[in-house]
Amino acid sequence: MSATEWSMNTASLKIIFQDIDGCLNPADGEHFSVIAGEMPSPNQASMLDAINQAVETSPIEHFIINSGRPLSMVRPILTHLPTSKARYVLLEHACVLFDRQTDTYLDCAQLAAECGLSDLTARYARVENIHQLFEWYRTHGQSTLEAHYRCALPALDKVGNLSFHIPEHVDGDELLDRIEALARAQLAPERLEHLQFLRSDRYIDILPGIHKLDGIHLLTAHLNMDLDHALAVGDFLNDLPVFEEFHRVLCPSNAHPRIKALTQTKGSNGHVSDKAYGLAVLDFLEKL
Repeated sequence: MSATEWSMNTASLKIIFQDIDGCLNPADGEHFSVIAGEMPSPNQASMLDAINQAVETSPIEHFIINSGRPLSMVRPILTHLPTSKARYVLLEHACVLFDRQTDTYLDCAQLAAECGLSDLTARYARVENIHQLFEWYRTHGQSTLEAHYRCALPALDKVGNLSFHIPEHVDGDELLDRIEALARAQLAPERLEHLQFLRSDRYIDILPGIHKLDGIHLLTAHLNMDLDHALAVGDFLNDLPVFEEFHRVLCPSNAHPRIKALTQTKGSNGHVSDKAYGLAVLDFLEKL
């Protein structure tokens, strides 16, 4: 697709929902740190600085980071995205919404109620009970898994969902199946009713019945926008629900084959970039 054709198809875009891992990395794919507070490398910082400049000079009104990471692991990345267009940040698979301007988490259940989104109000109210899942993992789940895999599996410092890193020597799908089976064997049925067991390329995630698409609907309602003005950028299987619903989607060349295939079904509104990682969104923004 030529730059002119792509520009015509995106003329009405106002907001981008941008994944981090696999989508903002430098061209060599260098992973962002999983250590809270650790700053990006010079290579990573260079890519982020270029993307920030491209966002700032583009006609896009909002550049929304939409990540499964917690705030402590996103703040260092955000230091290289100082543009005011990146005011709102959806974190922990949209279980929480952070406002950089006020430096506070927003009350998503209250925000949904104010926007007249009754279903989202009920779902976001479930986040208040996530501490029960944290307690189970600390007292039972973690030690059982660590004894089996013989490695540390600490939960990330999150407030809205339970996540932990997949060790390099462990099969992520097998680990996902094991923790789900363990939880279903040890937790009461009412504690399991709304839980979702998912994995990304690097993390296991257990969500309280909330996913990235919920956060997108909440934030677009808050900003008085609709999905016709939005673009989703993602690369892995946990982005499938978002890519299925969005009219316009973009994925880098390093994306999972299923994400690429789904992107291609969007016709002129789906773009599989010939560039990998952050270069894909940088190229797109510069063409805008």
